[in-house]
Amino acid sequence: MPSGAELSVRPGERVIVTTEAMRSGDAFSGVRVTSPAFAADGTFRMDDLVLNAVATISCAAEPGSYEVRFGSSRSEDIGVEIDRLWGRVRVEPADAAERAQCARQVAARPPESMEERYPAGSEWPASPWDVRSVQAGGRLHAEDGLEMGNDGSVELSSPGFTRPVVMRGDRHVSATVRIRCDAKPGFYVVHWNEKGKPAREWARYRVTAAPTDCHDREPGPQAGEAASPAHWFLGAAASLAAAGAGAWAWLRLRRRNPR
Repeated sequence: MPSGAELSVRPGERVIVTTEAMRSGDAFSGVRVTSPAFAADGTFRMDDLVLNAVATISCAAEPGSYEVRFGSSRSEDIGVEIDRLWGRVRVEPADAAERAQCARQVAARPPESMEERYPAGSEWPASPWDVRSVQAGGRLHAEDGLEMGNDGSVELSSPGFTRPVVMRGDRHVSATVRIRCDAKPGFYVVHWNEKGKPAREWARYRVTAAPTDCHDREPGPQAGEAASPAHWFLGAAASLAAAGAGAWAWLRLRRRNPR
């Protein structure tokens, strides 16, 4: 549906609103596309360099012309208030039989996908539904592009990670996560766990099958993280043992060669 146009539609018909990404201050991921003729609002989702929103004309919509507008997200704080006229739809007349058939067809349709695809090279996650694919045993680099976290205050967790990781950085915190070799192929959610606040769903990713030679290594301390007491004790014990062995060798040498 192009900007400024009036589109002729029938009850149950899908309407797709498409616009270029990063061209307008009120058209970006998460913005709603609304109309009294729609059964439910559409939502802009990124597809490379294009934004698409899909909505269905209500089976009960009366014949006539209806505005199609952009509106602020109800589920995400996007920081601005949006209310922009995009175009219009004109609903054509339909009899009772067509409306009943419309209801059956709409009920049988699968829900619209919420997944997004961002241009190559974009930081992850560019949005909560920026779903990247990663092989089991591989790595993902997570960045807080909105600068909402502080150094050491946020831990990322997910069933597919080898372990939770703490985000580090001065103003732009980030972390590299490793996917378990035994993670089953499928869809996983990443939780943002910030000190003093409830955990929330922050990102999503898709795992593909592991290579045949994939083996999880014993995780050591994360960069910027102090070693555990057990690691310190073992390291100290090894140092003392080495020092003791050296002293014993020196003492034997002295006994063989007294001055």
